[in-house]
Amino acid sequence: MLSVTAGEPHRIGRPRLRTTLVALGLVAAVLAAVLPGCDWPDGTRFVDTVFTEVDVTRDVVYRRTTDHQGQPVELRLDIYQPRGDTLTRRPAVVWMFGGAWIAGERSQMAGYAEDSARRGYVGVTIDYRIRPGSGGGDFLDAAMDAYDDAVAAVEWLKANAATYRIDARAIVAAGYSAGGINALNLLYLPGSRGPATSPVAGAVGVAGLSFATPTADDPPALMFNGTNDQIVPYDSARRTCSDARRVGAVCRFTPIEGAGHEIAFTQRAAIQEQTGDFVFEHVLIPLGYRANQPPPS
Repeated sequence: MLSVTAGEPHRIGRPRLRTTLVALGLVAAVLAAVLPGCDWPDGTRFVDTVFTEVDVTRDVVYRRTTDHQGQPVELRLDIYQPRGDTLTRRPAVVWMFGGAWIAGERSQMAGYAEDSARRGYVGVTIDYRIRPGSGGGDFLDAAMDAYDDAVAAVEWLKANAATYRIDARAIVAAGYSAGGINALNLLYLPGSRGPATSPVAGAVGVAGLSFATPTADDPPALMFNGTNDQIVPYDSARRTCSDARRVGAVCRFTPIEGAGHEIAFTQRAAIQEQTGDFVFEHVLIPLGYRANQPPPS
């Protein structure tokens, strides 16, 4: 079961008010004024599922580079778009797989990318460099390769935003385990390792943490971690979010009581739902998006 510790007002599921003004009268009106992100109407695009079918463009090469042994590699991504969508610009969520940088492939996050597309985003899954057979002994170097690849993927999406009707200002990084670390590093590592500032508008880390120290200007982050995670220790993950909040950056941390490292699979529906809420409230609304209105020009 997902829960939130004392002092953190957000809970898993939808942190919004579904009670009508008829039932709550002036109370609801006051809350709507104070908490504009808490009363999305049912069927709000980017929050709820509003499309039933998804079109997928597969095996798009986004980077050519070399692996740790100097061998040439092509890195590919898949793009998930809501079928029949007429918007000329859509935010995007880039989902990255887990596997300790020694295993995994982009298809592992297909369900998450499909869900993003059904909510009206452009969902993306990417491959990044891994080191099979390495035993994880060079995990830091492997993680930096993956970080560089994630940066390149975001840059590719921005360069091709018109082709895929992506709002280049509204690309969010997301991932599980090693992929979650990649996503959070895209927020907090720039400045220490190129680029100078974060290339993404926000991040979602599922069973992840960051290698870098957050600063006040970093984009918002949403994190989920099991309290019994033996792979990415709970206290270490929580520290990433605490450090971000301490300097004034936005970070929502959702502990999953009693869970281990497997939360991306056991809590997928709840994670997807809260991701839609969080991205809409903390990424899209600051960019001028409003419920069920065309994106700002």
